[in-house]
Amino acid sequence: MPETAMPGGAADDPARDRCRGVMVGLAAGNLLGVPMEGASQTIIWSHYPDGVRDIEAGPDQPDDDDLAQAVILADACLEADALDAEDLGRRFWVWAEENGLGIGLLTADVLTRYGGAHPRIAHGAGVTAREPAGCPALEAARTTWEDSDRRAAGNGAVMRCPPLAIRWRNDDAALVRETVVSAAATHFDPRCIWSSALVNLAIASLLRGATVDTGDLTGRATSAARTLGAALAPFGTGGAGFELPPEVLDALRAPLPPVPDGIELDGAGMGYTLKAMQVALWCALTASGFEEALTAVVSAGGDTDTNGAVAGAVLGARFGCRAIPQRWRGAVADLRPGRPSMESWADRLFRRGASAGAA
Repeated sequence: MPETAMPGGAADDPARDRCRGVMVGLAAGNLLGVPMEGASQTIIWSHYPDGVRDIEAGPDQPDDDDLAQAVILADACLEADALDAEDLGRRFWVWAEENGLGIGLLTADVLTRYGGAHPRIAHGAGVTAREPAGCPALEAARTTWEDSDRRAAGNGAVMRCPPLAIRWRNDDAALVRETVVSAAATHFDPRCIWSSALVNLAIASLLRGATVDTGDLTGRATSAARTLGAALAPFGTGGAGFELPPEVLDALRAPLPPVPDGIELDGAGMGYTLKAMQVALWCALTASGFEEALTAVVSAGGDTDTNGAVAGAVLGARFGCRAIPQRWRGAVADLRPGRPSMESWADRLFRRGASAGAA
């Protein structure tokens, strides 16, 4: 069956097509951005006068961290009705030991505390993960954050969270709870946690065929946190008086530029979780089409693979899988031989989430 075929006569199902768009778009954006990671916009445009338009990643590579961790989350939320931080810590540890391609500094620091040693980052060289011998996953994430200078808030939680929006697209409270757990397993910073939750609430809206409004996102996130209350206590948040962190609110309310260059993705805030959130909002609210928008985001420089993954997921939720250029869809399939297709992950998440009622 071709990668883009939809089994069971689903070719005209816009909801499933949008879910497929999330997973294929995330992979396409990640792969498009990998070779440019860390480059400035000036350097990128000097090499690509028409913008970055072709996936150049080599075949048979293990999945890069954005894509690999998204697949880990997809698998985890298909296996259980609710995520568990300790289970996620083990999954991320195994990945970091056996693959670890592109692992971020913060994630590596957290997993070093969890595993009791720095992960081996074997890039698929046949290494079998050691048993973790450090502290529990949530403790590792919390103490790493507490011992940091609190200035850095990496985008590693945002980049991997979109599969959860498919699984829990019809239940805001469940989606917020699971996104909080998924983020806090490595990124305990409230800015990381709540930027991830807001991005997933936006994706869920798009998957339901609704528009995205920043004021509505604020209300939904706040309402879900207050409803969940004690369930969010281990993550230092939730309860009757809950409000989103001021920095997150400021970034959410900031006017969006006409093009992603205005977010200054290649500046001092490269890799900042709130920049990734603003990329998602720009794609949800401003972008006029899949290809041009994803090209613009990656060509803006900075953390191009992660910004590309976030943008691809949101654009896929908004415009659907069929809006993704065939050459990108084909490249995603060709570069991941022997691994489950992104469409198959989306289909399974779509079916699992269909049983939940709308929030």
